[in-house]
Amino acid sequence: MSSSAEQMLARAEALAAERGLALTPLRRQVYELVVRARKPIGAYDLIDAIKPQRGGRVPPTTVYRALDFLVEHGFVHRIASKNAFLACCEAGKPHAGQFLICEECGATLEIPGDELASTLSASPPAHGFEVRHQVVELSGLCSDCQQRLRNT
Repeated sequence: MSSSAEQMLARAEALAAERGLALTPLRRQVYELVVRARKPIGAYDLIDAIKPQRGGRVPPTTVYRALDFLVEHGFVHRIASKNAFLACCEAGKPHAGQFLICEECGATLEIPGDELASTLSASPPAHGFEVRHQVVELSGLCSDCQQRLRNT
């Protein structure tokens, strides 16, 4: 496992302890798989990758509960357009998620954007709308895929 993945796991464990949250072995395993994926990963890919202690297969509801916990506490983001999950680059720091998603290879980059989130949230109240959750997903081509496509 890369040192950045190890750092993310250590940070998650420290945050969970700090907040009195139970980072159970299954939650930790799901989080580790999401971190190691380095791009959005679906729940069923996680289910297939999890090694249950007693053989068999982990029930989907169990994995979804672990993912709900990780999303709720800011360890991972749900990428709605992919119905998949991505490790948060700033776990523990409240922020709005903005994502650059490559249509070709699936690489996904979380970018800072509190200013954009504030701008987007300013208009809805004028229309009687209360924003409760905001995610911005931009799709296109990453620089590697652009280069590869130019060379073909």
